[in-house]
Amino acid sequence: MKQDWFPSKWGPLDEIGALNEITPELIIGAARLVRKGKTFNLSHVLESGIPQHWFHGEFQYSTFRRHSDTLKLFGKKNKVSAMNVKISMADHSGTHIDALNHTSINGLLYNGTPAEEVTGTFGTTKLGIDRTPPIFTRGVLLDVAGAKRKAVLDPGYAITASDIESCIKRQGIKLGRGDAVLIRTGWSKYWMKDNGKYLGPCPGIGKEAARLLVEKKIVLVGADAWNPEVDPNEDPEEDDVVHQMLIVKNGIRIIENLDLEELVKEKARAFLFVCLPLLVKGGSGSPITAMAVT
Repeated sequence: MKQDWFPSKWGPLDEIGALNEITPELIIGAARLVRKGKTFNLSHVLESGIPQHWFHGEFQYSTFRRHSDTLKLFGKKNKVSAMNVKISMADHSGTHIDALNHTSINGLLYNGTPAEEVTGTFGTTKLGIDRTPPIFTRGVLLDVAGAKRKAVLDPGYAITASDIESCIKRQGIKLGRGDAVLIRTGWSKYWMKDNGKYLGPCPGIGKEAARLLVEKKIVLVGADAWNPEVDPNEDPEEDDVVHQMLIVKNGIRIIENLDLEELVKEKARAFLFVCLPLLVKGGSGSPITAMAVT
């Protein structure tokens, strides 16, 4: 790959990437999309047994303090007690967003940052998830499965630029600068129902579709599968090439494992999209509660 993708158009020191496209005017415009005041949680519940890609490891949690124990421990006359839960997980667990330090091209991160120079014991000193600002922008749902009259796209189906354009036309919407694009493949049907199937070859965008989305100056791509890009890749000699195109070359965030079914039932097309990552210093991503407000 040619190294003509850095420095970023936002400057050699930029760590925000495509989110620079979200101006105060775009935020105000996104807020004006709220008409009904209905909120939709687009994230899956974190629970024991959720599908986790082998690269990210297991999600584990358990009760750490019980009310029956702390009632005795505190020993107060008002009989107060408390409980909590201990969680062990990778920063790419459940519905999550990728930071700009997550993927590289031959060891170079977004803006040409050498990964080894910024990686230490606690993640990275640059481009970590703590550098991702709150995301408050126009969201657009592209129901590609619905547009192709399918409940679920086939495993390994590469969504094309033509598929994206046809879906946009069918839904009567336009993509614009600063948009968060959420792609429905129907794959979430298998979440916690058939985890083996869910984590297998999945439908997603191919390189052609990714180029189209970059041209539209969108800031985020999310999907209802474990990978928003088709897996396996179109070229068997490549892996995560769309991650490289979006994150590394263009600073576009990626969200994985969305639940878009309620939004489809609402027949929502454009809406206020909200995403607030955990600010883990140097982290390579974060579990999120992604929201749509119509």
